[in-house]
Amino acid sequence: MIAHVTYPPSPITTGSRTPFLLLRLFGCLALSSAFSSPLSAVHLVRSFVANNDLGGSALQSSPAPTENEGSKGGIYLDEKQLEFCKAYLNEHHKSDVLLPFAKAFSELGTKSAKKNMWMGGSYSLVDAELIDITSDAIHIEATVQQGQKSTKEKAVISLDSDPVSEMAKTYPTLPQIDPLKLNKAIPIDNFCRRMTRLCNIVKAYAATGKMIQLGVQLGGKGVGKLRDDMYLNQVPHNRFMRQYFYDMASEAALEAAILCSNKQFTNRMKMTVMFPEMNPSMDSYRIGTLLELARSTAIKLAEQNLRVRVCVQGSMGVGIFTGVPKQLNGVHTLLQRMDWESGPGEPNEGMVGDLVNFGHVGKEHVVNFKSGDGDTPDTPQDDVFIIICPQNMIGLECSIIQPLSEMVDAAGDRPVILLNPDLTDKISAQGQQSVRGRQQRLDFTNSFQTMYQFQNIYMSGTSYFPILGSTVKLGPLEPWVSHQRRDLMNDGGEVYLPVYSSETQPESEVLMTTFAK
Repeated sequence: MIAHVTYPPSPITTGSRTPFLLLRLFGCLALSSAFSSPLSAVHLVRSFVANNDLGGSALQSSPAPTENEGSKGGIYLDEKQLEFCKAYLNEHHKSDVLLPFAKAFSELGTKSAKKNMWMGGSYSLVDAELIDITSDAIHIEATVQQGQKSTKEKAVISLDSDPVSEMAKTYPTLPQIDPLKLNKAIPIDNFCRRMTRLCNIVKAYAATGKMIQLGVQLGGKGVGKLRDDMYLNQVPHNRFMRQYFYDMASEAALEAAILCSNKQFTNRMKMTVMFPEMNPSMDSYRIGTLLELARSTAIKLAEQNLRVRVCVQGSMGVGIFTGVPKQLNGVHTLLQRMDWESGPGEPNEGMVGDLVNFGHVGKEHVVNFKSGDGDTPDTPQDDVFIIICPQNMIGLECSIIQPLSEMVDAAGDRPVILLNPDLTDKISAQGQQSVRGRQQRLDFTNSFQTMYQFQNIYMSGTSYFPILGSTVKLGPLEPWVSHQRRDLMNDGGEVYLPVYSSETQPESEVLMTTFAK
C-alpha cells in the first residue's frame, strides 16, 4: 500500500547542487555455517574503509571509532564536529529545539510550571544557548525572565531524556532507542539519532530532517542517504537504477539474517520495495523487476553458504472458485526459468538446486535436516525463506494467513522474509476475511518487522506522478527517513532531501508539516 500525503504542487528549485557526502562502506561478510535449528552462531567479519577526505569547506570525521564508541568511552565528537554542531544549533534551532528542550527535559521546565501555576508568565524561558556536547548529554545555558529581572541558568539534558513530570502531558515521551542501534553507530550518527528522538518528543518535526543532514555532512556513514538523479518518474527505469535498489535490499536482507542468527533481530521480516516498476497498482509495474530483486536477494544469501527457498503462493480457494492473485500469475514458472547464471562455467555454477530452491506457501514446503540411511545422503535443511508478495484475494472464502502462519511456525527460528506482502483482509462473500479471527490475523501481520523499505510518496488522488518524495528504512538497524524530491535549476538534476526521521514509520499528517511548500 502506497503512502499518500496531501501536498500542493509547486516548483522547487535551488541555485546549485550541494550533494551530500556518501561514506563508502565495504563489508566482508562471512557465514561459517548455515542456520540450524536452533540457529547456530554465525560469524560476522566486517572491514570498514576509512572515511574519505571531504575537501573544500566541509568537515572531516574523526578517526575510525570502535564499535561501541558511539555511546560510551573515547572521544565523542571531534573538535570541528563539536564546534559546527554548536554553531549550527545556536544559529538555526534556538526557538524550535533548544528552548523546548530546556523546558521539556530539565528542571527549568519544572520551575516554570510551578511558578506559573498561579500567575502565567511570571517565569519564562526567553533564550537558550548550547554550550557543550558530551557522549551523555547536551549542556544548555538558558536566559530566564522573572518579572523585570533576567538571569542565566544552566541545564544538563541527557541525550536519552524523558520529559519531566510537569511537561509529560505537553510532550508525551517516546520509547528509548535500542542500544544495539546506537552502539553500532559512529559518534556523529549516534548524536544525531538521539537528538532526533528528542526533537520528535517536542514536536520539532522539521528539525529531525536537519539532524539527518547534519550527520551526513559531518562525516557520518550516510544514514538515510539516497543517491541523486534517480529519475524514478521516468519508466522504464535505467538498469543501473534497478541494480542500486537490488544491492541495497539484498545487503539489508543479509544483515538482518546475521542479526537474527545472533538473536538480535526477529526471524519474521518483511521487505517493502515500492518504486514505480515494483508497484502493482501502477501501469508501470514490471514483473521482471520483482523477480530480479528476489533473485539478487537469494543469491546474496546463498553466497554466504545459506540454503534459500524462494516461495510463491499457489492456488487458493475451493472447488471451481480457485485462483492465484493476478500479480503472481505465472511467477512461480518464470522464477525457475529466469537466468540464474547457475550453469556449468557460469558465476553461480550449481547454485540452483543446491543452495537455492523453489516452493510454495505452506508447512509442507519447509525442508528440515534429515539424516541419510547410508545409501542416501543427508537432506540439508532450508536456512532462509523468501516469500514473494503473499496476499489475500477478493471474493475467496480463504486467507493466505493460515498457510503462511503454519509455514512460519514450521520454520522455527529460521529467517522468513516477506517481499512486498499485502496481508490485509479482502472483501469476501461470507465475511471470512472481515470479522472472524480478525484480531489474530492482525497480530500475525504485525509480528513481521521491516528490515528494508523504499516507498515513494505521491499526491493524494489517482495520479502517481509527479513523485513528491520517499520514505525509507535502509536496513534493520536504520531509522525511518522521509525525503522530499527537489528539482535543481536549469535541468541540473534532482536530489532527495531528508525532511523527517523517526524510529517508527512516519504518519502522513507529520510528513505534511515537514514538506516545503
